[in-house]
Amino acid sequence: MNIYIQDIVNRLSQFSEKLDNTSMFIDKPWVLIDDETNYHKYIFKRNGELIMSMNGQVQIGKWEYLTAAKSLLIDRIKDKILLNQSFFDLAVMVLKVDGTNNELFILADEIIIPDLNIKKYLRSLEYKKFNILTGTLENGKTLEIHRGNSEALPEIGMKATIDGKTPENGRYKSQTSGRDYQIVEGKILKITNPRQYKTEEGLEIIVEQHFGHTLSKGDLVYLNSTLLKTGKYKIGKFKNLVIVNGVITKITLF
Repeated sequence: MNIYIQDIVNRLSQFSEKLDNTSMFIDKPWVLIDDETNYHKYIFKRNGELIMSMNGQVQIGKWEYLTAAKSLLIDRIKDKILLNQSFFDLAVMVLKVDGTNNELFILADEIIIPDLNIKKYLRSLEYKKFNILTGTLENGKTLEIHRGNSEALPEIGMKATIDGKTPENGRYKSQTSGRDYQIVEGKILKITNPRQYKTEEGLEIIVEQHFGHTLSKGDLVYLNSTLLKTGKYKIGKFKNLVIVNGVITKITLF
């Protein structure tokens, strides 16, 4: 999970506060959960004391902000560690242990994040800061549509990622709406809304309707995952589809 969080905070780095703004973390209940799921609480006191509680057992250490190194030095009695800033705001402190690549020291303010789900908090923050729309795909992953300065619904040409990564070229189906998003080189190439219809002949066809539209010319039509053969097909009482090589070329009443 550390690598995932580091990826997010790298993208959020421009929004990070500076560690020298010590008033933002003094006298607050910061919590770290270690690999053995032990619950560590750290309270940085204004006088340099560091109150440390692990599962209710308290010790008093020390802390100091080192201006020259722009780092936080904490004395946990059993050891001393130097921590560099990765990301810091009112809710989380993501610090990197000095001299390491991926060893993170991650603290959450338990008042702001009661469930201590830092990953969820950072993802929500990223979506807000970068104006990202999200939705759940059929495979359970999260589709992220980057709108930039736009407030529009998803559009062709917008950047798209899945769980923070550029996906492989392909089609991805929304779990809730059923919409298909065709993504190529990290951008939306096509958005369709597959709908099923039954023809007068009893065929169950799938029409890839363009997002935000009903049946229209240019929509692709499939039967059993194969483009529907050329012909005229009646759906409902008053609607006929003229199909040429799987594409709707005309919609008539008779």
